[in-house]
Amino acid sequence: MSVAHTMSLIDIIETPERPISLQQKVQKTIASHTEFSLNRIVTQDNRVKYAQPDGEDTPHDHLNEVFQLMRQLNEVGVSSHSLGRTRAGGMSFRKALEQACAQIAADLNGRALVYVELGPEPVKTGFVLKTLAQLGVRIDRYIAVDINPKSAAPMRANLEKIIPGTPMQFVTAAFETIRLETLLEPEAPPALITMLGFQEGNDDPFTVNGWLRDIARQGDLLLSESQLYRRNEVSKIPAFYGHAAMQRFSRIAFEQAIDRTAPTLNRFFLLPVTFQDGESAQVAILGEEFTHSTYGRSLHVSNFCLKLTADQYRHYRQHGSYFEIIGESYTDDETLHFQLSRRT
Repeated sequence: MSVAHTMSLIDIIETPERPISLQQKVQKTIASHTEFSLNRIVTQDNRVKYAQPDGEDTPHDHLNEVFQLMRQLNEVGVSSHSLGRTRAGGMSFRKALEQACAQIAADLNGRALVYVELGPEPVKTGFVLKTLAQLGVRIDRYIAVDINPKSAAPMRANLEKIIPGTPMQFVTAAFETIRLETLLEPEAPPALITMLGFQEGNDDPFTVNGWLRDIARQGDLLLSESQLYRRNEVSKIPAFYGHAAMQRFSRIAFEQAIDRTAPTLNRFFLLPVTFQDGESAQVAILGEEFTHSTYGRSLHVSNFCLKLTADQYRHYRQHGSYFEIIGESYTDDETLHFQLSRRT
């Protein structure tokens, strides 16, 4: 049984010169609020679960399975006419996404766009592209950015049916390395950058906002999706992480990092973390409990994702005045949210 590197207590002491990463804060909050001590918690950067190991040229089969699991989750959301809806004819997840598309079309006012997808996935993307086409929006080209090399082939096959003849580019890279000003020519149409599937919650909001600031050019649009924290709807969060696809994802992450055969018990926590500005938020943590030969009962953290309130989500998007929020849409229960903003 191999164990991924764990951080010592000194590694997670925050100083003004060295802010704590979200990954480190997750480890610290687990140790503070659960039965697992620091030396019994194994954490990894969220991106490790989606990326090909360094130095290996052949994509791993588990990356294809991870891609298909995320596709399965999106099929559930997009195909449902009731997810998030609390009344007849109300706002479901699907209708909220349709409303976000209408906001995009209205802002473009007849202009074409470059579709830039951070973390490609065919179901939700296909729905957005079809809806935009119905609203008269022309896609000049499609660019996908992903650390999972297994996503390119199924994405291309799916999108060629939806936007035939449209130029496509697939970039295998971390989001923070992308600059549209270097990928696109100066006269290129405005970009619609999509960051869907709760991806934004996988890192500190100051960090993610910095990435998005650097990716976008002035005037580019950003469409993001989040699962929000609402005190009277908290049960929706563990319900999502209890889905069979998320449970399988958690086990895959454990098998890749720790052991392929050891038995585990799936665990979920919703715990507080504090940001560098003193603001506190909730983080959803999915993991696998296992028995370590030295430490006994231990926890491998397979996924962590911030669950901000609506006000917090707006605050961090507007931090630094890099983005102007120009549209929002919510499900009836206000737990699922799409936000449209423009790079200033």
